[in-house]
Amino acid sequence: MGRPSIYSKELEDSIIDLIESGLSERKIAQMDGMPSIRTIKRWKDERPDFCLRAKHARAASADLYNDRRMEKSDKLYEEALHRLETGEPFPKGVVEAIRASMQEDAREAAQRDDSRYGDRKRVALTGGDGGAVKVTTSPDLSGVDLEKLKAVREMLYGSTSDTR
Repeated sequence: MGRPSIYSKELEDSIIDLIESGLSERKIAQMDGMPSIRTIKRWKDERPDFCLRAKHARAASADLYNDRRMEKSDKLYEEALHRLETGEPFPKGVVEAIRASMQEDAREAAQRDDSRYGDRKRVALTGGDGGAVKVTTSPDLSGVDLEKLKAVREMLYGSTSDTR
């Protein structure tokens, strides 16, 4: 039959809190007293409420990473203004390190909620009326006798002296 489940509402709440604080499920699974990543994924499959809570927790952690990025950006800007006013040099390596950290925070935010923080663009195609796109194809007339095509053309458009 297998081992009994270690699932409890308290353990679920702890996992959700850790996700909200910015930890990945993989990191949580490595912590003492926590279930394996496989178990966490199985719980999400078996418990829709847990899966939804984890999704919302990831969105909250995306906000956390974006807030960190914005704080670093503000501090970098303030420091740049201060150094501009005082004439102090601003080592390029320091600026690059802060920018790299900001990029990592942006990447983490996008991984957790790419609908708000990701670069991916979604394009929806709709028809002129806002509904589905109507696809039409022209019939293949390559196998039809040329004389029959001329006769059909004459029936539709009348007699023409033009023999295109």
